[in-house]
Amino acid sequence: MKIGIALSGGAVRGAAHIGVLKALEERGIKPDFISGSSAGSIVGAFYAAGYSPLEMEKIALNTKFLSYLKPELSFSALFSLEKLEKFLERYIGKKDISELEKKLFVCVTNLNKGIPEYKSKGDLFLWISASSSLPFIFKPVEYEGNLYIDGGIMDNLPVEPLKIHSDYIIGVDVNPLGTEERLNNAFSILIRSFYLAFRSNVELRKRVCDLFIQPEDLVDIGLFSAWRIKDAIDIGYRYTKNILNRNDLKI
Repeated sequence: MKIGIALSGGAVRGAAHIGVLKALEERGIKPDFISGSSAGSIVGAFYAAGYSPLEMEKIALNTKFLSYLKPELSFSALFSLEKLEKFLERYIGKKDISELEKKLFVCVTNLNKGIPEYKSKGDLFLWISASSSLPFIFKPVEYEGNLYIDGGIMDNLPVEPLKIHSDYIIGVDVNPLGTEERLNNAFSILIRSFYLAFRSNVELRKRVCDLFIQPEDLVDIGLFSAWRIKDAIDIGYRYTKNILNRNDLKI
């Protein structure tokens, strides 16, 4: 049986994917195909490159991710993700997506055409940067005359490319939607708007999943709360273990 897993975006919350994969592997569940949006594409790339969840956890806990943000002096964004290339090169190398050990689909939003696209070949850094380019926060990526932004804007649970490859699909969304009472500035309103957009397109796609995982305790972790990476990993791990223990999964 071929297993596919879709990993949502969610910035720091995306670290929960590491815990989810760790719990799955402890049950002998090792996905064959991976798709990811934004932070999910980064975790997905490491997993597709052959890193174990334990190795990914060690890297995540020893990396100062905020140091990879380069201030962008333009009207289009606050930061550029150019420095992300050094991070990916250090651990994965300059690779084409198709050269990874497992099949990976990187979800990006084509801003010009208004559609999601799923990249399974091409420059790994280019497409992960595009998939992670949250509007107004990070600079869009231009490629062949089109602008690309965060894949989660159009599809934050990219199950579509998994359908033809997988017998069993696992969807992981790290953005449970709680009630927000502190919408008192432009940034908090912007981030809340992103959450609502993500929630809307995830609801449409989770029905395709044979197993849907959405760790509820992640609601208290902010998108850019880098000091809570360990918490996110642990929450993903515990929640998934509980789900697996409660369900007699036939995988």
